[in-house]
Amino acid sequence: EAVRLNNDIQNLLGASRISSNGVKPQKEWADPADIVRSAIDRCRRRFGGRKIKLALPPDLPLVHVDAVLVQQALVQIFDNAAKYSPPESGIEISARSRDDLLAITVSDRGTGLTADEREKMWNRFFRSDRHATVISGSGLGLWIASAFVAVNGGTVTAASGGAGQGASISIELPVARGVVSQMEADADE
Repeated sequence: EAVRLNNDIQNLLGASRISSNGVKPQKEWADPADIVRSAIDRCRRRFGGRKIKLALPPDLPLVHVDAVLVQQALVQIFDNAAKYSPPESGIEISARSRDDLLAITVSDRGTGLTADEREKMWNRFFRSDRHATVISGSGLGLWIASAFVAVNGGTVTAASGGAGQGASISIELPVARGVVSQMEADADE
């Protein structure tokens, strides 16, 4: 109960930051694998006995983001994956770089999303009628995640085959290839 209450308080604080002054990111170069791993560490208790399948290629490019905000967005997404999937199911976390984007995808084998839920899930305080009485939550998590990713120049999207088919939530962040190449050249000197 203490962990759940702390999560609710953190969500309200995050919502307050977004609503009052907006969120001002403190961007630095970060390794996306480090961000993902630190978010996983923060969620170990929430994951329980679930098997976490992690697919992070060793050659992911650095991203210029506020790593704390991206980590907090991932924690929200991980929390939903754990809440909306059976305790014995696994969660897959993968990352890939394509063109000028880095995508981090979290997939579960849970309750899935209807078309209506996919449309409304990013709204503040949205709770699906299917889950409102059986799964705890405030309806703030994905709204907060989306806002934290947006201030880093990214987007969050959802995919699902429908109710009962699991869901995949993807964060896409811009990658400045020219800057990364210059940083790598500077480091070699």
